[in-house]
Amino acid sequence: MRMGKTRLIKISFLVIIFIGSLSSTSAQDVAGLLSLIQHGKIDSAEIILTDLSYKYPGHPGVRYARAIMQDDALVAAGIYKDILRNHGSSEYAASSLMHLGEYYYAQGLYVQSRQYFSRLIRFHPDHPDIINAVNLMLRAGIASRQMDSVYIDLAAILDAFPNVAFDIPEELDLTRIPGRRQNAIHPPPATSSAPAPIRSLGQDLGKNNAEPEGQFSLQAGAFGSYDNAKRLADQIESIGYSTKIKERSTNGKTLFLIMVGDYSSKTAALSVADMLDAALGIPSFPVANN
Repeated sequence: MRMGKTRLIKISFLVIIFIGSLSSTSAQDVAGLLSLIQHGKIDSAEIILTDLSYKYPGHPGVRYARAIMQDDALVAAGIYKDILRNHGSSEYAASSLMHLGEYYYAQGLYVQSRQYFSRLIRFHPDHPDIINAVNLMLRAGIASRQMDSVYIDLAAILDAFPNVAFDIPEELDLTRIPGRRQNAIHPPPATSSAPAPIRSLGQDLGKNNAEPEGQFSLQAGAFGSYDNAKRLADQIESIGYSTKIKERSTNGKTLFLIMVGDYSSKTAALSVADMLDAALGIPSFPVANN
């Protein structure tokens, strides 16, 4: 009986070691897969994702990788929600909240967007995209006209992050937040390295100039109806980019063109085009300013 108990303890110990080894191996495999995706090696990532889906079915990291590789944003959103529901304590939960906040923001569903950003800020304050999450949550509140809640959120955020310089939307009246230190509400200083597209939402590269000096703008659409053009322009401006609507006559018809920003180079304009596509799914292309 004693020998049987000793053997059982040894077997249990070996099982624990095996499970720990398997967990470590799967974490390394998923980390490698996410690295491939981050570096744009999508073909290789798709092959590895297929293999890992068989090896580690249901692993939250594998599901997260599948979500960020999805072309269908609605399907991806469903996977992120599944990760939060079934793997809420995993390392992929915070980024899933971020992606869901961005997804609903891009859809114009600002109330839902605020809820996900709020959860991210509250439960994952060390997330690397926390500044962008705060910026978008505040803008979502402004867009949904929940101004009282926006000021309450902003006061709580400045208390929780006393040493972080957030990019506070210009629409907010900072006098409604008494006693705040000025260095806590100034935009963060510009950095020399170009940020990733999704972290640059709301940063219009040509907006800081007193007078337009750029050679390029982005054309983000052409409509026969001014109201339709204005609707799209308002959507673009809701994430911080300046727009103009220009009229152009073609074959006896009037078109209303949505022009975004004013940029010194085609490269700068193209970087913003990538941001608009990532945030709102809006295609655009550079045109020379006359």
